Amino acid sequence: MQRLWTPLLVLLGSLALSACEPPPDPRAQSLDYLSQWFQRAEAGEREDTLCHGLGLLKNKRFTCAEMLDYAAQVDPAQREVASFRAIDCWQKVCGTFYEVAFTGFDLAGNEMDETVLLKQDEGQLRVYWYRNDAMFNQLAAEAPEEEEKAPEQVAYDALTALHPSLYEYPPCYGKRPSSSNLVGEMFAIEQADVAAIEALAATCPEQFCFALVGQKIAPLCPKP
Repeated sequence: MQRLWTPLLVLLGSLALSACEPPPDPRAQSLDYLSQWFQRAEAGEREDTLCHGLGLLKNKRFTCAEMLDYAAQVDPAQREVASFRAIDCWQKVCGTFYEVAFTGFDLAGNEMDETVLLKQDEGQLRVYWYRNDAMFNQLAAEAPEEEEKAPEQVAYDALTALHPSLYEYPPCYGKRPSSSNLVGEMFAIEQADVAAIEALAATCPEQFCFALVGQKIAPLCPKP
């Protein structure tokens, strides 16, 4: 009888201990993963497996290797967490996302902000989207001159420069604001409320986008 009880007691003890373990902390898990990802970037690793395949497919402007290159230009000793938040959907892709923003300096001592979006699939985290100030500056340098841009694009560039997380919502080209497609109040660029905008976008069954009315941004949910 002793031989039967001993394994059973061990099993019950293990189950009791596992039941008492606190649930995983998404913030701690994300920062631990990013710490390793940044270290691998600094070590010169450039494999596509270090980034999420769907993120690369939907955001083709930068390859995984290029994102790692830019991340390696930031001084790891100066990198500090500015914010962390969970996101249910991004660019019409829903799932488990975590956005982490960092402040810091590049290796030359210039200020450098970073934003990383992680996607978790079956418990595995991957970098879905990475941008820093140098990457946005490159995009701006490659874009047409201001006078050649549509007013909507100029306003959109100014908005996303202030709030990079709004990059996922495009300008409303060819869509005229009306009472049927306007969602929420129009706002000045410098008064954008990111949380309120994301709440509006979540209620839009179609593509949420930004139009321009005078000097104000109009959030639209246009019909197809």
